[in-house]
Amino acid sequence: MTDKRPLTSLNASPLAKLAVALAVFGLIVGSWMLVARYREANMVLPDAANRQGNCTLWFVGSSSVHRWTSLDRDMAPWIAHNRGINSATFADILPRFAHIDPVDGHPRAIILYAGENDIAAGVPVRTVIRQLAAFLDLRSQKFGDLPVLILSMKPSPSRAASLPDQRLFNAAVQHLIPHMPASFYADITSPLLKNGQLGDNYQPDGVHMNTQGYRIWADVVRHRLAQILPADTLRACT
Repeated sequence: MTDKRPLTSLNASPLAKLAVALAVFGLIVGSWMLVARYREANMVLPDAANRQGNCTLWFVGSSSVHRWTSLDRDMAPWIAHNRGINSATFADILPRFAHIDPVDGHPRAIILYAGENDIAAGVPVRTVIRQLAAFLDLRSQKFGDLPVLILSMKPSPSRAASLPDQRLFNAAVQHLIPHMPASFYADITSPLLKNGQLGDNYQPDGVHMNTQGYRIWADVVRHRLAQILPADTLRACT
């Protein structure tokens, strides 16, 4: 059944939030099992960027990242590395992230958009959150307190059936991050709405952003980076 609630109602119910809060601690404890499993991977995240430097950002995630073809321009003067994987789920991202050697590069921050494909495929929200916790654990093991900016799950016109689980995911992320070091949340959902409805920010497939949509993402990311990164980093890089 199609969800009839307004798109502006992006949070889960209080009861659902409570259930999520109680489950978060168990998810954190259990995430080490996923980390151990993914250490066996022998693939790495793609990276088409040919520039390195002290002001790099890694954009990690699914096709919504992979198809951000204007990323380099949208985030300049940052050196933005697009490390997205087309059609990826967390099961695709985690093994590759686990195999990264920090010696090969150390960004100033990681911007993550992942989980939408998992939920669209019927993966339970609790499993997606457990995988997100595993990603954050891997980050800590490899890079210490490197900031990770987690983008909210966007509503997609062609995935209206996923809206309830997307709302629950966004609420669960906000319960999780206070318990994970250097982890932050960015709301890319609200700016995509106009008078409570989705604006003209999507490609014809009803899932991926168009140029205007990605500009909105870039504005949100810039704003949040200005809030979470050290002042000397911002002076040096922007």
